[in-house]
Amino acid sequence: MKKLMIPGPTEVSAKAREKMALPMQPHYGAEWAKFYFEIVEKLKRVFQTENDLFPVAATSSALMEMAISHAIVPGEEILICINGFFGERFEEIASSLRARVVTARSDYGRPITAAQVRRALDEHPKIKALAVVHNETSTGAVSDLSEIVPMARSRGVLTIVDCVSSMGGVDIPVDKLGMDFCLTGSQKAIGAPPGVAFISVSDRAWESIAKRREPVVGWYLNLNILKKYREKWRDWHPHGPNTAPVSLYLALDQTLDEIFAEGLPQRFARHTRARDGFRAAMRAMGLPLFVEDPYASKTLTGVCLPPGIDGAALRQRISDRHDILVAGGLGATANTVVRVGHMALTASAEFLLPTIKAIEAELLCLGARIEEGVAAAAFKKAFSS
Repeated sequence: MKKLMIPGPTEVSAKAREKMALPMQPHYGAEWAKFYFEIVEKLKRVFQTENDLFPVAATSSALMEMAISHAIVPGEEILICINGFFGERFEEIASSLRARVVTARSDYGRPITAAQVRRALDEHPKIKALAVVHNETSTGAVSDLSEIVPMARSRGVLTIVDCVSSMGGVDIPVDKLGMDFCLTGSQKAIGAPPGVAFISVSDRAWESIAKRREPVVGWYLNLNILKKYREKWRDWHPHGPNTAPVSLYLALDQTLDEIFAEGLPQRFARHTRARDGFRAAMRAMGLPLFVEDPYASKTLTGVCLPPGIDGAALRQRISDRHDILVAGGLGATANTVVRVGHMALTASAEFLLPTIKAIEAELLCLGARIEEGVAAAAFKKAFSS
């Protein structure tokens, strides 16, 4: 089997995989209801929130749509922060929902800044909501939520935050920051199989939903429906009026237990050390990094390839000769950048050292002029410090 050193889906623990192989059980009944609410409480600990939180049988992109469809009605203004592929996805979703889109843009690899947000809010005082990607998976650039979210909140603007590739590996205190909608998926830094996504909803968001001039359109991705059935069927079917992916829930529960066994502070620190170690290794080889240190992701890194090296060929050689999958860049950087995930299980020497050695070996085979034999030592020094 190939090691998944891509920015998600990531590797899943053996115990979580074993849980998926257990005999099937129903997604309803008193025992299931108890299990469901235990998972919700565990997720709230990861999110650091007391807000309502809903697991949804969907991917994170569905919850991007859900958040926007609840935050605005057609014709209202929304500020979309764009510094990568998934910011652009937010824009596409908002446009499809007939919002009036205002954008704050940074180049790929750069963060969204509080100054950009402030300027957009000053110029467009009717903005109802803001959507921002915390950890842009397409580049590995992090935007500072501690400035952006409180600023929007102070203006009465609802905040939608995509924490898809950071939640579970980075300290994100949802309530302390004041997020209204925070969403993530199971398959990245949380370290569970893909197929379940999670959204927290603040009291302020619920108040806004209740005052809408038009009701939320839709049924499956309607928070009002999920909340209604959670309360109505609380004792036997709280997931909502649809079938819960039982095996995914079982694996998720195991993964959450593993997170708490490690400890959230320890887990966050490990992801930071993994980031620092991997970046040190790439620098030791003389490879430029796509994102500068002050806003570098703790869960994935983009590495710029030497001139003349084809990224597709490099990735294929690493896959064929080392059974390791790394990702290319997106758009214009598809074959000039490789992206390596270091999230959940892969934020470790066990996974990163073989990846570093594979990158070095195949770059040398392709004729790159890099310093040989120093990357692994640089990683070990930074990771252990």
